[in-house]
Amino acid sequence: MKAFVRISAVVLVALMVAGCGQKPVVWQKTIDIGGDEVATALTTDGTSYYVSYVATKPGDADRAGWFVTKLDKDGQERWTRMYKDSPYAVCEDVWADNQGHLFATGRTKSQGRQLCLVIRYAADGSITWQKGLEIGDKTWGMGICPVSGDRIAVCGVAGADANTDHLVALLDAKDGRTIWVENIDLGSNDLAVRIAADSKDNLAIVGHYGDTGANSDIVIIKLKPNGDTLWTRTYDSGGDDQPGDIAFDPFGNILVTGTATVGDSIHCVILEYDADGGSIRKAAYGEQAQATGNGIFITKDADIFVTGSVIGRKPGKGGLVEPTSEVLAFQYRPSALSVWERHYTPGHNADGVDLAVNGDVVVAATVKDKTNDVLVCRFSRPAAPGKPAGK
Repeated sequence: MKAFVRISAVVLVALMVAGCGQKPVVWQKTIDIGGDEVATALTTDGTSYYVSYVATKPGDADRAGWFVTKLDKDGQERWTRMYKDSPYAVCEDVWADNQGHLFATGRTKSQGRQLCLVIRYAADGSITWQKGLEIGDKTWGMGICPVSGDRIAVCGVAGADANTDHLVALLDAKDGRTIWVENIDLGSNDLAVRIAADSKDNLAIVGHYGDTGANSDIVIIKLKPNGDTLWTRTYDSGGDDQPGDIAFDPFGNILVTGTATVGDSIHCVILEYDADGGSIRKAAYGEQAQATGNGIFITKDADIFVTGSVIGRKPGKGGLVEPTSEVLAFQYRPSALSVWERHYTPGHNADGVDLAVNGDVVVAATVKDKTNDVLVCRFSRPAAPGKPAGK
């Protein structure tokens, strides 16, 4: 039986852009190649930033473009790469090492079957290797993360439309060789969306199971380095819950973001678990705020940042009320007296999708105009006491 968990609110005392005399962003970069572009992930190698996105055109559901763009520290484009081996390919997640090698995962189609695709790019954007995983008619890559020993872990979905499993695979980062693959079956609609590894090479995935859009729950699974399941936890707000992202902090705790929809209420939720799966806390952004929870980033100093969107309403045509959304980025501290926070609207509705922190905070978002565009924006962050400000 699903247990209802009441979301406790975290009061956020914010350093808001409005009224502070600060520029909303240090820089911003809009990516528009002429169709609908939807941001999927953002990563950094410590200097440059890499944003992945999907490009489609209305009325052409059989075509989708897998794109990755590299930006320098000032937001200038260094290269853009499109996956050209298939007319239908979707890049879902990216990770870069400190030498500028980029790893990406997503899905593509081959002879009517959907494959999990993993690609390693060299520093100049050329493809070093590509790997296809096929387990049943439907195999997707959704999340990717580094593992020690020059390995990478991928999560996603495997099976058929009527019965999918959580997919987890470990690959050799040098050549893409499969080390092991695990399918985890918790129900008929399993999907792992993001994956993370701790310092001991334990893995954790966040996903969902149940009927999406109706009453699906967030599921968190921790695995041993060999892929065996250590424990499983679920979160059920009583409504439809969608997973966002997952990360380990430096102490081995697991933090998860997600979005809980109960009736007309939409909440950005943050879930914390200790190494043994014990619940530390379940929190929501703001006391009354309507918001979504997507990307999470934890620094080596254990600073936790989250991005998503703040949901609002405005009068529309004919007296109708139209929903609005603006990019949300904030530093999460459960008992803090104050936290860093930014709300940003680039002229149209926008949703924060993922973020990376390298001194300042860089967010990838999808802007919703007549067509969708990708926005990457860099927010300034004041220096902590005794530390230099982000540059």
